[in-house]
Amino acid sequence: MSRAIVLAAVALACGIAAAPLAAQRIDRESVASRLRAYVEHSQIPGASLAIVDREGRVTSVTAGFADTTARRAMRSRDRLLMGSVGKTYVAAVALQLVRDGRLDLDARVASLLGGEGWFDSLPNASTMTLRQVMSHSSGLVRYEFQPTFLAALTGDPMRVWDPRDQLRFLHGRAAPFAAGAGWDYSDSNYLLVALAVERITGEPIDVTIQRRVLRPLRLRETMPSDSPRLAGVVQGYAGPDNPFGGSDVMLRNGSMVLNPQFEGAGGGYAATAADAARWGAAYFSGSYLGESSLRAATTGVAARQLGPGTRYGLGMILRDSSVAGPVRFHSGFFPGYQAELRHYPELGLTVALLINSSVVRPRPSLGLWVDSLAESLGRPVRAERLERSRERERRTGRRDTVAPPRPLRFVRLLRI
Repeated sequence: MSRAIVLAAVALACGIAAAPLAAQRIDRESVASRLRAYVEHSQIPGASLAIVDREGRVTSVTAGFADTTARRAMRSRDRLLMGSVGKTYVAAVALQLVRDGRLDLDARVASLLGGEGWFDSLPNASTMTLRQVMSHSSGLVRYEFQPTFLAALTGDPMRVWDPRDQLRFLHGRAAPFAAGAGWDYSDSNYLLVALAVERITGEPIDVTIQRRVLRPLRLRETMPSDSPRLAGVVQGYAGPDNPFGGSDVMLRNGSMVLNPQFEGAGGGYAATAADAARWGAAYFSGSYLGESSLRAATTGVAARQLGPGTRYGLGMILRDSSVAGPVRFHSGFFPGYQAELRHYPELGLTVALLINSSVVRPRPSLGLWVDSLAESLGRPVRAERLERSRERERRTGRRDTVAPPRPLRFVRLLRI
């Protein structure tokens, strides 16, 4: 449905003619100045920021250094690892298969993966459903924080991992709760989602993501972080106490100091901020998934560990209130890198912020800073909507109860 049709429907409900909302105008220099100030104040090595507006226009800015030793400035075409933001790609292809009738969110994962020792020995193996796994309510804990896994990873940092072997590090561990009876964020869940998708498609998860997401949306600067040599990925700084290898710098002589392939479907992607923001606009708005899949993805469970009023849906974190209004998002961490990808449905804005440090703790946090930026950029939109609401009240003599128009769906719905 076009934005014009939505506005016309609003006008019809109010008995008045409607004009389109004014186009959003983003002052690139103002955004760049704010980013530079934030990077300097928080002592972030480098940052890349991109904003997608309601009409699909992309504004990209950078600040700081891609490499502090070489004093090479961050550029918009630089790629950074995004950590758990990569779960959004995995969730998206799983939801496509659900839409197409090839997966069932409420089916037990054992119906696909049961009968194999690596799976049957997992906590809650016989009871957890795909929906519970995708929403982190399965009872599986993090394999990557098990001391035995960390010892194996640091002992052989270039090892190529099979996700089944990673999940075996959970064998013998009791689940903290029965499947569906609690919430605990865990990369282990998304390793299982990917294995379920692979069982259906008969191909590696990254091939499916390339075919169903990256290629159709022309996300040419997005790539799986599946080897130590990643073209265009900038230096990352993890601090000397980095538990994943004890190295501050993550790149030496063009190669990562550990094979990032181990992250797999728990994250596993690098991108430019512009590509990340374009993807976030498509995924979080529903233009990629379609309305029914978006309803499923945004029906979340309470995720109190992520803050009051926070829920986790299917590959997205949900808050009904921020300084910029409701927000759908995902954060990401990988040694040397942090990412925030946030979509504000009331404002029609999507923001991606990628930085090349995992040791800094910016104040305000990346997420709160992005919320503040979005609020300031969306202020004219809110002011115009408020004025229109007041005008409708004057014309009709009654309080306006019509919801604001949805953001423009500028990415066509893909059915692949």
